[in-house]
Amino acid sequence: MTKVTWQQLNSSLNMAELGAGASEAHGIVCGLICGGVNLEDGSWYGGFNDLMNDGLALPIDLKKQLQAVFDTSVNEFVAGEYQVKLLLNEAGTIGELAESLAQWTGSFMAGFAIGNSSGKKPNKEIKEALQDLSNISQLDIDIEDNEESAKLLEDVSEYVRITAMMCYSELGFKPKAAQDDKKIH
Repeated sequence: MTKVTWQQLNSSLNMAELGAGASEAHGIVCGLICGGVNLEDGSWYGGFNDLMNDGLALPIDLKKQLQAVFDTSVNEFVAGEYQVKLLLNEAGTIGELAESLAQWTGSFMAGFAIGNSSGKKPNKEIKEALQDLSNISQLDIDIEDNEESAKLLEDVSEYVRITAMMCYSELGFKPKAAQDDKKIH
C-alpha cells in the first residue's frame, strides 16, 4: 500500500481547487472512521465528498490518492497498536504546524459527526475529549517559533492522536476480519 505524504495530498487538493488542505482531508477521513462509518462498503466516500466538495465527484487521481489515505488510516486504527499518525504540515514553521493541527482537529470533528450517523452515544470520557478537540480546533496559530512552543504543540498533537484512537475504540466500525482475529487469540 502506498503511503501518501502531506505534501503530495496537499498538492493534489490544490490542483483540484477544493479550498482545503491535506490536514483537513485527513482529519475528515479519520473522523469518519472514528465516528463509525462502515469501513468495508465504500460509504466513507459519500460523507467525505459532502464535506469537501459539496457532494460533487472528485478527479479520479485525487479519489485514488484519497482511497490510499483512507486505507492507510483504517489499517492504523484497526491495528490498535498506537500506529495512528496525523497527517500534518511538519515541514513548515511552528505556526504552520499549529494551523495544520487546528485544521485537522476541526475537520476530524466534522467527519466524526457524519461518520456517527447511527447516533451511537459516546461515553462521558469521549464527550469530554471531543469538547477538548473542539477547543483545540480554535487554537491560536500565532505562536512563537521556539522550543517551548514546539514541545507544547507536540503534546497537544499527541493528545489529539490519542483522543482519535479512543473515539475509534469506543465508536468505530470493527471489520469482521479484525473481530475474528481477536476471538482466535
